[in-house]
Amino acid sequence: MVYTAKYFRDNFPDWKYRKDFITTRLFYRPVSFYVSAFCANHGISANAVSVFSSFVAVLACVMFLFARYELNILGAILISVWGILDCADGNLARTVGAQPFGEFVDAESSYTLICFLGVSLGISVYFTKGGVLISGGNPWIIFIGAVASSCDTLVRLIYQKYQNSSRELADKNIIPPHREKRTENEYSGSLRVKLEQWPGIGGFMAPMILVCAVLNALDVVIYYMALYYCSGAVVFICWYTLKAMSFRNISMNV
Repeated sequence: MVYTAKYFRDNFPDWKYRKDFITTRLFYRPVSFYVSAFCANHGISANAVSVFSSFVAVLACVMFLFARYELNILGAILISVWGILDCADGNLARTVGAQPFGEFVDAESSYTLICFLGVSLGISVYFTKGGVLISGGNPWIIFIGAVASSCDTLVRLIYQKYQNSSRELADKNIIPPHREKRTENEYSGSLRVKLEQWPGIGGFMAPMILVCAVLNALDVVIYYMALYYCSGAVVFICWYTLKAMSFRNISMNV
């Protein structure tokens, strides 16, 4: 079978379109259909695309470390390339065939990008003495970028620990089991999904980085990341702490 972009476009589920940010819907997703067709016709699996996108993510962050205007723009373009690959691996998994640990390597790619992005942007702004909201050469911009990226990682660690702990307690019949998860079709159009995805790297942030790199205003991205990830971390941590504390009257000896 010869795969075409039309084949992937025709087999793309509607619920995914409802989750996509407008730039993904108009640019990343259409281009990803052609990338998916190329990969499928050359035996490149979804997992291989995800792993390659991790290297693209690291390379994008490295470009910012050189603190040069042209390389900043190249780094921003590579983030857009990462966005296309992030769409393509999902296209391949849903249509050609998923592989074991597909969700793991896909998530690994986005975690890698965010982990290094904040501090690499901070270093770039510091050494170029650029920016529009902070005086040039202020070392605090590196710290703010590092905290922003760290908050994203912190949230993921706390969420995973909560899920592991709740499963363990449910297996021991100490707390009720998880409610049945809603289908993707039911979940995709919710406000929660839009708040989780649209402001992030898979939504508004990627084109914002490119525009700010061109305008030599990458400090704006750092402040945006700090606002988004740090405020999200506070809300998230409080929410799951309260959820855990709601079981405080349950005995571990039952």
